[in-house]
Amino acid sequence: MSQTLAAAGAPAPLLITVDALTGFVNGLLHAQQVPGDIAHDVAAHLVASDCAGYASHGVSILPGYARAMADGHLQPQARPGLLVDGGAFQAWHGHHAFGQHAGRVAVASGIAAARTHGHCILTLRDSHHLGRMGSYGEQAAQAGLIMLAFTNITGREPMVAPWGGAQARLTTNPLCFAVPLPGGRPPLILDMATSAIALNRARVMAANGETAPAGALVDAQGRPSTDPAVVFADPPGALMPFGAHKGYGLGVVTELVAGLLSGGGTIQPAHPRGGLATNNLLAVIIDPARMGVDTGWQAAEAQAFIDYLLGCPPAPGGSEVQYPGEYEARNRARHGETVPLAASTWTSLEALAGTLGVAVPAAAA
Repeated sequence: MSQTLAAAGAPAPLLITVDALTGFVNGLLHAQQVPGDIAHDVAAHLVASDCAGYASHGVSILPGYARAMADGHLQPQARPGLLVDGGAFQAWHGHHAFGQHAGRVAVASGIAAARTHGHCILTLRDSHHLGRMGSYGEQAAQAGLIMLAFTNITGREPMVAPWGGAQARLTTNPLCFAVPLPGGRPPLILDMATSAIALNRARVMAANGETAPAGALVDAQGRPSTDPAVVFADPPGALMPFGAHKGYGLGVVTELVAGLLSGGGTIQPAHPRGGLATNNLLAVIIDPARMGVDTGWQAAEAQAFIDYLLGCPPAPGGSEVQYPGEYEARNRARHGETVPLAASTWTSLEALAGTLGVAVPAAAA
């Protein structure tokens, strides 16, 4: 169960099968004139996010996507276009298409190029929300490749205060690093916002009446708060960077390398802010077999390091040590063929389905 759904006081989640939920999401998207292959990528991505324990990037986003399509900020039939094809260097334009489709297409192309050239540096600009960045890391790792990705967000108001600041000047600017691991282990996937919590997590916490961690938020006057609703108040509060000045520094670097190299720009106020997130991505994909290092040694060294890491005794009162990516893999194994959804998420999906005339599948309490 995701951390957000397991919070004290939150209603027990509803359970629905993966197949039923995926079909339901496809139906909701088809009813909004989303082409079949694009709807497939979006539905698979969102449901997989819920299965991995990230309700904030799962199907709970669909009502927001529906509003974005109605407002013209999200183009349901748009597809990414390749602007520059330099083999190991690629530049893509997202055309405000569904990010879950545009990102998958661009990363798949980067994977093919990395297999040919040993690496690929790619950018993607002006895509609608890319979703859970770990999905693209898993895509690369499943191909046996390493990925380092930096994403910034434009087109909306900032939501993250700089370290030492009382007002938002940045966005959550996520990082994603992926490394395949030997021995049948799940890949190492580090997927994190450079803010203390992701905006969508704050949204889910506010909807479920949960409390945010101390140090994660400030209200509109710059005062520390644990109420996630302050981020969505008028005037709004702000998220804080993780790790004090260190997370702030990573957020600034991500803003510049993703915004400048993609051509999509930064959050600075000369650019329009229509209220909907636009993502710009810089990804580096590497074939470790092409680095002149014996692949058998690489596998043995990775195995030895992970064994060493996991052999660390837990802190008093703590649980066992995990590496990044185990949390998601364990959630998938625990859920099996069912997906837990917050009652508030299910209610919002039922309302959307009623508006679109889509049949609602059964969910078990």
